[in-house]
Amino acid sequence: MIQRDLLRGIPLFRNLENDDLELVITYLKKESYPKNALVFRKGDLADMLYLVESGQLAVVGEDGVETIALVGPGSFVGEISMLLGQPRTANLQVTLDVQLWTLHKQDFDHLVATRPTIALEMMRELSKRLVTTTQRKRSLTKPRYITAVFGSYGLEMTQAIYGQLRSPVGFLLLPNAEVTDRASLSGGIMPLDSEGLTEASLAEHLSHQIQVFKHVVVALPNQPDPLTHKALDLADTVVCIDQTPPWYVPSRPNDLWPTTNSRIDLERTARRLINRTIGLALSSGGSRGLAHIGVLKVLMEEKIPIDMVAGTSAGALFGSLYALGWSTERLSGFTEELKSATKITNWDFNFPPTTALVKGRIARNKLIARWVENKSFEELATPLYIVAADVYTGDEVVFDSGPLADAIRSSLSIPVLVEPWRYNERYLVDGGIVNPLPASVLRARGADIIIGSSVVQPMAQSYRGNTDKMPNMWQVISNIYSAMEAEVISKQLPQVDVLIQHQVAANHALDFDEAADLITIGEETARQMLPAIKETIETPLTV
Repeated sequence: MIQRDLLRGIPLFRNLENDDLELVITYLKKESYPKNALVFRKGDLADMLYLVESGQLAVVGEDGVETIALVGPGSFVGEISMLLGQPRTANLQVTLDVQLWTLHKQDFDHLVATRPTIALEMMRELSKRLVTTTQRKRSLTKPRYITAVFGSYGLEMTQAIYGQLRSPVGFLLLPNAEVTDRASLSGGIMPLDSEGLTEASLAEHLSHQIQVFKHVVVALPNQPDPLTHKALDLADTVVCIDQTPPWYVPSRPNDLWPTTNSRIDLERTARRLINRTIGLALSSGGSRGLAHIGVLKVLMEEKIPIDMVAGTSAGALFGSLYALGWSTERLSGFTEELKSATKITNWDFNFPPTTALVKGRIARNKLIARWVENKSFEELATPLYIVAADVYTGDEVVFDSGPLADAIRSSLSIPVLVEPWRYNERYLVDGGIVNPLPASVLRARGADIIIGSSVVQPMAQSYRGNTDKMPNMWQVISNIYSAMEAEVISKQLPQVDVLIQHQVAANHALDFDEAADLITIGEETARQMLPAIKETIETPLTV
């Protein structure tokens, strides 16, 4: 039977008299559920409420992915639908083996009818919950609190998480697990006692620890045993540093994250674990995209971590150079190469121009391939995604593997000016047609925080030139294309957490006469947005 002190630890019953508590206890029934079990589904009859003794539950939205709230020891859940007599409005799923006490609706109705103080306490708690829910930030798709680590670098992983969270992290070293002497316990890492832990007691132990710490790391031995298997079952994520034990096969592939013991990889994994993966989206915009170089310079100088990059057209080119690990000096000097790239000798004109003015083979093979050192996506220091469009279907095509030069050439294919690039049996053109600021690409690949750098703006602001005479063909095509981008980009802006909007203009897409000024404007605009960027990436994401 539930103890009176335990019941009094639940806010709903905290202020009740002892005899009221004793009466409540007689109606409670205990239930146990393993991790991933569904306690109830959306649409089920709401005929009871649940009190959590140990473990953790997630209230999951209609899509079955978005976590609306987390419920841990001392909390209660399911009461609103029960009180209103309505079907359940969400799923209730176990995220850590849970022990529950249930109170059936007819028993609750009897308690309220005979003990008005219980009804009063219920109303107070519901009012508090309503305020909390109203103030809650945007929910996370999958909060993670327990990470199991294979390899001897569990302490280094814990230090990386602490460095991102800036809040103490619990560290549980299971029997026979090893750690290197490269790291030591610091003030932010709290060792947890593993003495006497068993397969049966681990869930309750961890459920109480995640009420104290925002994250708990469990260091695993390389050889299997019952306690290790239970820890793997309870963990939200399993991180394998350098090597995965041959006996371990994850039940869900996405729950296994391989990484190396390098500081950069550990920090990137730590941000992913605590839902702070940072993505950078670079827009299309022709020569105006040189402003992106200014942004990259500022981010690098300020040591703003970027975990993934997505770019379209000009953004694809400059994003590739960043992902390759170019220095700020090399990026700044790249403008001279771009100016020389526009020489007439680099344009393989079509005669007659049936599809476009230029074939673009020289651009791909002589220029782009040299700039990116003939490398592929798999060789990049930072994950990169490049957007192009299928000219026949209008589909968005996202490159994330294969030769970089083909992806960049595809994304730079401005219709009419440059031929579509044929790759993997598709004819591809500039991705600005479908996604000029690819924030959605980053979000779909796990970015929690997205910084957007955009040079796309209404035509009146993006064109710099004489409007008193007939425009040439380059200007007509560039201006029509810019107007289209400005219309399409509006769908991406809600996905961006911090937008760096550049007020830049050019004569046409290949106008590099004011390259230095464009980079300077990009740098100045990025510096103006630095406070917002830092605040966003340092603010904890909560449910």
